Amino acid sequence: MTTPGGAAPDGAWQYGSRYGQDITEASAKAMIRGQGAPGYESADDHWKGEIDKFAADLDAVRDGQIGLGDRVDLLEGAQGYCCLFMSRNWNVPGGRWIVLPFDTQLGPNVGASPYSGAGIVFGSQGLWRADAHVTFYPPPASWFGSTTYVLAQLSIVVMNGGYEFSRKTFDIVITSAGAETAAFSHTFVLPGPNYSVHLELKHQQSGAWIYGGTTRSALSVNKWSVGVDNALVLPTVPDGGTLT
Repeated sequence: MTTPGGAAPDGAWQYGSRYGQDITEASAKAMIRGQGAPGYESADDHWKGEIDKFAADLDAVRDGQIGLGDRVDLLEGAQGYCCLFMSRNWNVPGGRWIVLPFDTQLGPNVGASPYSGAGIVFGSQGLWRADAHVTFYPPPASWFGSTTYVLAQLSIVVMNGGYEFSRKTFDIVITSAGAETAAFSHTFVLPGPNYSVHLELKHQQSGAWIYGGTTRSALSVNKWSVGVDNALVLPTVPDGGTLT
């Protein structure tokens, strides 16, 4: 309904000078924004401020990472590894501890090196772990009389020059069933460089053959930390009673 030349009735919609014909898209948006603009603009300004703070923090993190990009030296103290295997099969005499000749390096080494044709020498202090893998030939029938097994021991031994610093012993049973493999580890804290580690074997027979090669023999070390906290060496401890 139009009211040309007269007053609009109560409740009639009126806008502009031509009863809405002069409303454009731009003017309509301006009218709508006018109702909510103050609150929206305040919220928008606050959110932009939060984004700017986050961007500044992110830039600081990025800048710090960029500064460390070429600092490979920071990892040098925490890295250390070396792996050996025996290049021959060996017949090991019984009745006494024999050092096994892990004489050939496998892969690269950092902070630790082959030592004396049998073990590994450490270049730094810290928390280290040594892992060993030894495999016995299937034993001959002559080994067994009234028993079906033979006892043997393997020890990872850490040396400080000519003195024993730490030892971890692994007891095994060699049976008539076939070849026997022992794999075990020793974790220890070194107070300084130039300590070394090797593997020893002791058994009850006159001789026991063990395998060399990369499949059935290994002695390796890995460094876990540069720290020397809790550097305990307790070969024996007292009884603690009965657990309940």
